[in-house]
Amino acid sequence: MHPIREALQNGPPPQCQQIAGVAPLVLRPSLPWSTPALVVLSAIFIYLQVFVLPCTPRLASGDQAIYLHHATRMLAGELIYRDYDHFTFPGTDVLYAALFKLFGVHAWIPQAMLVVLGATLVWLIFRISRKLISGTTAYLPALLFIALPFSSYLDATHHWYSLVAVTAALAILLERRTPRRLAWAGACVGIATFFTQSMALLAIGFALFLLWEHNQAAQSRTLLLTKQLSLLLSFSGTLAACMSYFVWKVGLKQIWYYTVVFVAKYYPADWFNNWHVYLTGRPQLHAWTTWLDLPAFALMHLLVPSVYVLFSIGYFFRWWPTQSGEERRRLMLINITGLFLFLTVASAPAYSRLYVVSPPALILLAWIFQSRIARQRLLLRLTWLMVFVVLFARPLVTQIRWKAHLDLPTGRTAFFDPLLYDKCKWMSERTHPSDYFFGDHLLAFTLRLRNVGRVPFLRPTDYTRPEEVADAIQALDKFQVRFVSWYIGLDREKDAVRHPEGNHLASIRQYLLQHYHVAKTFANGDQIWQRNSESN
Repeated sequence: MHPIREALQNGPPPQCQQIAGVAPLVLRPSLPWSTPALVVLSAIFIYLQVFVLPCTPRLASGDQAIYLHHATRMLAGELIYRDYDHFTFPGTDVLYAALFKLFGVHAWIPQAMLVVLGATLVWLIFRISRKLISGTTAYLPALLFIALPFSSYLDATHHWYSLVAVTAALAILLERRTPRRLAWAGACVGIATFFTQSMALLAIGFALFLLWEHNQAAQSRTLLLTKQLSLLLSFSGTLAACMSYFVWKVGLKQIWYYTVVFVAKYYPADWFNNWHVYLTGRPQLHAWTTWLDLPAFALMHLLVPSVYVLFSIGYFFRWWPTQSGEERRRLMLINITGLFLFLTVASAPAYSRLYVVSPPALILLAWIFQSRIARQRLLLRLTWLMVFVVLFARPLVTQIRWKAHLDLPTGRTAFFDPLLYDKCKWMSERTHPSDYFFGDHLLAFTLRLRNVGRVPFLRPTDYTRPEEVADAIQALDKFQVRFVSWYIGLDREKDAVRHPEGNHLASIRQYLLQHYHVAKTFANGDQIWQRNSESN
């Protein structure tokens, strides 16, 4: 049997458990049709949030638009780090470029990927949960995940792709930690790191777990060394294979600068990229369409990372019911995975990043509910009630809320934000695909415009480097760019006031004043500047 498929089966054979001296875990098996039904219903649930019936995709706003825009540049022959700047490893750009190559540049692709991501994560989470939790409670972590954090962050960025790979690694290792399984898990972590470089921490986390397990099970040092090498060599080999083309084309020094030096020195310049972002971005009560995001925001900030600390304390002080040796190891593996997932986002714990690293916390929460069932029965019932309400309400809200449609170069698209609708409509009436443009990655992708700068947008902080501003001015002049997007945050951003020495935009403001005029000001203050030699 294929090792990955084997790793996701119900459990190790009795003879392996006897050899290990571990009593088998006796859990109530799920019905044979329950897993496919769960996955299919989850896919339908997500589809009804990212598509307006019958099949119109919603606008791919948010951070995903950055990667979609990058993918179109890669499709046109440009290369990350060489022709355009970004701070993550290139996995997301490569994936979307491949999808665009296969299917064309269409608005439905990121939304379809959200359906695939959500359904895959539900399947993986359930396969993990059923190894520790019996009965209907085994379904709770997957349903909580899809109803709350995933649906509150429908943004197909690198985070979700990394999470799929790490969750697959956890599922593989949950049964047994043989060298073969560790090699497959290491490959999964390597793939996760290809999307998000901080996921390399999971290789360290799994290695530390192997050391802990070695001490618990009194294994030989030779076996421990074999396991560690299987994990780490597979991880490093997979990552090296994924990155080799970019190292060859761009050079290791350039990649190191953008993915390590820039991240350490300049990425935290924006308040939302450092610890100040914690507990910000709360859903607004005056907007009824965001009410369903409130439970996710509250639960994730309560759980991550506190549930890992709670479990660790309870483990060492023996608060939890007695478990078999294998159950203890599985729980500790989930706990360590969750802790290291949290560490990947701890420097900038935005609510969205906490959502992405939440699956291990939800699994431990459900296990705690079941292990303390006499005390937690009411809380468990309330949790189920909340899940069912959200599962019903979210698709309904998506389908009945205000929306507008536009036929764009990327296909017919549904807009839920009047401001974004106005921007895209105004620009679509004045541009054609492949026109030169600068300042807004969402408009560039949606309208198939060619961004002329090394960066898709500017920031009034050290996040935007002086050389990137100079490159943008040179490109505006060279290509005689007709339209430039200038959003209000470039003038009002609080970090620009607090740290004016990091604002490098004075020269491009001066260039715009000399060569452009304001052609359109939108309701929130965002502007489109038009070159003086052009007319509407």
